[in-house]
Amino acid sequence: MPHVIRASRRRPIACRGLFIAVAAAGLGCLPSAILHAESPTVRGYITAVHPPDGFDVNGEHVMTTADTQFGPIGAKIPIATKNPIGSGPMRDAVQIGAWVEVFGERDRKIRTVAATTVLIRDDGDSKLSGLGVIDQVISIAPELVIAADGYRIRVTPATEVRFPRDVKSAADVHAGLWVLYEGKLGQDGLLVAGKARFVSTDHAKAKSEKTLSDSGQPAATPQPPNNAPSQTENQIKISGTEVQIGNDTYQISKDQALQSRVSQIGLNLVPTWLLQLPVNDPAKIHFSFIAVNNGAHEVLTFPDSKGLILVPTQLAARFKNDDQLAAVLADGIEVCLQQQTPMIIQLNRTTLAEAAGLAAVSLAPYGYLALGAAGNVYRHGTDKALKEQRWRVALQLMAEAGYDPWQAPESWRLAEPGKLPADTSTLKYPDRSGYQFAILNLMYKKAAPTNAAESGATANTSASRKP
Repeated sequence: MPHVIRASRRRPIACRGLFIAVAAAGLGCLPSAILHAESPTVRGYITAVHPPDGFDVNGEHVMTTADTQFGPIGAKIPIATKNPIGSGPMRDAVQIGAWVEVFGERDRKIRTVAATTVLIRDDGDSKLSGLGVIDQVISIAPELVIAADGYRIRVTPATEVRFPRDVKSAADVHAGLWVLYEGKLGQDGLLVAGKARFVSTDHAKAKSEKTLSDSGQPAATPQPPNNAPSQTENQIKISGTEVQIGNDTYQISKDQALQSRVSQIGLNLVPTWLLQLPVNDPAKIHFSFIAVNNGAHEVLTFPDSKGLILVPTQLAARFKNDDQLAAVLADGIEVCLQQQTPMIIQLNRTTLAEAAGLAAVSLAPYGYLALGAAGNVYRHGTDKALKEQRWRVALQLMAEAGYDPWQAPESWRLAEPGKLPADTSTLKYPDRSGYQFAILNLMYKKAAPTNAAESGATANTSASRKP
């Protein structure tokens, strides 16, 4: 008898894409100067550095000279080169993982840009904010340090902290709790929180009760988002030979060794706090990982199926070790975990509303507005934010499960093309690899390579989940 899972009628989400609407208010946050600025010739994360005269961005080589001007993003681009906007210090900021905007002349035949100006994003002074689940409590004393949203967040005596009713102090903070945070990254890789609002996870009690919020006003009963998917159900049938989702059929691989490997690595990556949730908890996800004979080169996830993740055998065959396979599985897990965030917001909307200024920015990516022409205008920035959240949380899941997070950028380099070339060393790193290099260099430091490929040269292929 096939095992049947019921899920809303939606197409599988490939791990490279996550479509989401954005709050219209977000448009007001865009500086007008940005909207009218000259477009860069190329922008993205640096994935290789070739001193002293160049680096790679998005598969293109950028050539620099003694006359190339360097400066921070936001600086005015001078008309003449007589007044450079930056010199030594900004040139030194060229490193793997740095986000740059390059202005210059492109030679499309050889995929090279002769840079006249290079603007570099300064992440050291950037204010970061977001909403994420606490995956691990690293320390309680002398200061609270937690792993959440792909960051290690440090709560200091100067942090403006708010706890829910069921959390009395920092000593009661635990994995599985959610935190709305705002702060800045330090050179030590820790995000020092200026504000931290912890969110209750006591979702088991009835939400239909009229409870008083901290402001003394009755808390409204959570309702489904205005554009929540219809409840028309579509059967997902899993038999011994195939997975059927609507009209789509995926043949299950007969390679039992691969099935066991995919399942074990996937389950290793599932956070412990999630495994320990009660069966009736709305946040509970029952993950299953299945290798299928499918020509796709992306892991397929089905958020409405509560954790079904399909791994094409052709994709798995590209990876050189378990760490690289773990990278794409971790990304698939985070795709499913992201689907929980709007639910957490809905269940806690009264208390989150009290964090007004902080929540307005941090919760914008999860706005449930009807998609359409207008929605697409606003989607780019917040869709990027959600992708980056996925990419860094995947690194966190890998590291905590005992896999080498430095293998993730190499995984995506191998997964990117539809067909692998005979010489894989010619492959370029995609944008997500560049972002992950930035996080790796900040939070998972090791000897800094000059070429991204060097960072993927070794790996622990026998990694197992940490206790």
